[in-house]
Amino acid sequence: MQEVFAIPRGAPRTASPCLFGQFSSSSGGVSVQKGLSAGTRGRTIWLAIWVSLFAFVVGHTALAANKPPKQKKDPSDALFATNAPILTFSIQVSSNELAALQKAERSYVRSTITVGANVFHDVGVHLKGNGSFRPLNDKPSFVAKFDRYVPDQKFFGETKIALNNSSQDGTYLAEFMGNAVFRDADVPASRITHARVKFNGRDLGLYVLVEMHNKEFLKRWFGNGGGSLYEAYLADIDSQMDQDNGDDKSQNDRKRFAEVLKIPDPAQRWAKLREVMDVDRYVSHLVCEVFTSHTDGYAMNRNNYRIYHHPNTEKFTFIGHGVDWAFQNTGLSIKPPENALVTKALLSVPEGRALFKERFGTLFTNIFQLEVMTNRVNTAVARLIAHTQNTNEVKDFLRYGAEMNARIIGRRQSITNKLYAPPPVQLAFDSTGVARLRGWTSFTRKNAGPALYERGLDGSKRVLRIGAANGPTIASWRTRVALEQGNYVFEGDVRGLGILAHTNQSDFNLGAGLRISGPPARTNDFILGNTPWSHLHFEFTANGEDVELVCELQAKGGDAWFDEDSLRIARKK
Repeated sequence: MQEVFAIPRGAPRTASPCLFGQFSSSSGGVSVQKGLSAGTRGRTIWLAIWVSLFAFVVGHTALAANKPPKQKKDPSDALFATNAPILTFSIQVSSNELAALQKAERSYVRSTITVGANVFHDVGVHLKGNGSFRPLNDKPSFVAKFDRYVPDQKFFGETKIALNNSSQDGTYLAEFMGNAVFRDADVPASRITHARVKFNGRDLGLYVLVEMHNKEFLKRWFGNGGGSLYEAYLADIDSQMDQDNGDDKSQNDRKRFAEVLKIPDPAQRWAKLREVMDVDRYVSHLVCEVFTSHTDGYAMNRNNYRIYHHPNTEKFTFIGHGVDWAFQNTGLSIKPPENALVTKALLSVPEGRALFKERFGTLFTNIFQLEVMTNRVNTAVARLIAHTQNTNEVKDFLRYGAEMNARIIGRRQSITNKLYAPPPVQLAFDSTGVARLRGWTSFTRKNAGPALYERGLDGSKRVLRIGAANGPTIASWRTRVALEQGNYVFEGDVRGLGILAHTNQSDFNLGAGLRISGPPARTNDFILGNTPWSHLHFEFTANGEDVELVCELQAKGGDAWFDEDSLRIARKK
């Protein structure tokens, strides 16, 4: 197992005050004491987030409502300004065009779009989305191409925009915040704002307006918009891709890229990779995917990514894309899997691993700043509230902001915890493929009842004991180990005394047993009641990341003993 991660220079060694609900704004801060119980602290943190967000909004709503955006050289800057008005797009299509759109939902039809006093005729529109796709009789997402039928027709300098329904993001803020992380790290990503949409008079409500990856976007980021732009769906670089830009449709540039990624020797592959890809920007892209827990992106799912081949440098660059699940999985590992070809090529050599570690530390310190990020959320919420008279919407917007802030705070806290966690145990497998386990530490589930932990002897056995102290508990002994990819069995001897099942918590394992942290978390191999020493086992597949092994008691009462010398990992043949 190769080390991919280390504590970055400059990362904080203690939790920021913002992790416990304290935000800086012109309205003042809200502090929460740390010495509270887990449940009380969790409720207090949420209250602090709500109070802080409300205070921020009150202090900034008038500003958002009354200050017009400054017009800059690029007219699109005014569209995406943080103090720009929330625009309403009234899309009108004729009966004939509506019938055509219903028949072919992803083909352009002519429409008239009215935004305030401005009327745009013959704008091409069609529906969009994969997992977020909704039909016309629901709340569909739209692409609007202003120059589809009228040459040079633009909207704030943009020829094409997307109006996303945010069906996979109930906060309407995930893509807004996720893309901001990529852009802060100098990784190409769309600008995001909010809008309202009406279709043939039907009010569809709030939407997320997204800058498209077209020639204007490419020119802004690369200075030259004439290269090939590719998009993939659940496929790696070596698969045929959709091509959205570029005159040469052979995809020979992409094929050469794929050939480099398949060079067997890691050192040779690394040398060639730097010739065909902007490695520096990809490292930042990878770090941002980890920061935002972008589980549906390239590194973790080979999905939702675009690559651009610069015609001058002849190098590919990854573009941040599809981050509408941002910050949902707050506990995601900070070590990216090495399943995707580019990630594997990067992390399979010492130079790449060192570059990733250094960049992770730098960006964690410089751009994952809670004050900046939560105030960005608060500003967006204030802007939304400034443009509604609906009290229910005001409550919704405050709730969206509080949820997003909590997710961002949770993600940063999780990363901090992982950075300073004890290093994984390096296992020594014997000739039979078995490794003994050590380095056990106690852990009680948040909001669970107290537990008693003890190391000692049970006869001649060295044991790890867990006791339910005063009622229900979910408690465990844990150790984190480094494992190569493969199939394994975690096994050992366990006995119980008076173990009572958590009858009202069917989602949890019952009694005492063995498992790993994270999926798959359930096992049918557990003990209850008064059970003599029994050999239990748990089978799992490791993907190359560290694995946390768990000796657990989930019960209303009773005691469990784990024979420490019997606990082991075996490679499954």
